[in-house]
Amino acid sequence: METRGVLELLLVNAEDLKHAHHHPRRSKRHYVTIDCGGKIVSSKITQGRDKKIWWNEKFTFPLSDTECKELAKVTLTIMEIDKFAEDTPVGETKVHVGEIISEGGEQEFLQVKPAPYNVVLEDGTYKGVLKLGIKFISSVRLPPSKDCVRWSAPARQPGVGYGLFLNFACPSIPWRRLFFFCSRSSGGQSGNKDL
Repeated sequence: METRGVLELLLVNAEDLKHAHHHPRRSKRHYVTIDCGGKIVSSKITQGRDKKIWWNEKFTFPLSDTECKELAKVTLTIMEIDKFAEDTPVGETKVHVGEIISEGGEQEFLQVKPAPYNVVLEDGTYKGVLKLGIKFISSVRLPPSKDCVRWSAPARQPGVGYGLFLNFACPSIPWRRLFFFCSRSSGGQSGNKDL
């Protein structure tokens, strides 16, 4: 592929997100999927206990001449991981990069410092911000390397349907507390012996 330029995205953090699951004591685990002209990549999984979720991760997208002309926006979707069900989208941010690419092509380099972008929820309202930095470098030839992250969403563990089954079969039993109690009581007695 003839590379005309490189688009770099610096995913910094997210603040004040609306969480899909409201468990006040449980820390939420999130990742971001990035769609850049049909190339879909995923960030690392991070935990956020307070109002901020930190990634500090850089993504590099080599772009051909036609991709530089056609690429108008990059879509970032914040996903919340659930152990017992499918991952839930928290919100989405669309960043228009067409002008950055065209202006960066003329100047051979353009950098936008990390700035907050609104997170749009499924109902069209705004809740929270995603901080993102953008850099475009023109006239660059990159050999094929392993630096460009190209992987899909994190792999799911087998047996994901237990939560759905238990919620459906036993809706009035607080099964999460039961599992927590059983794991704590069995872990505490295994090492103790009476003398």
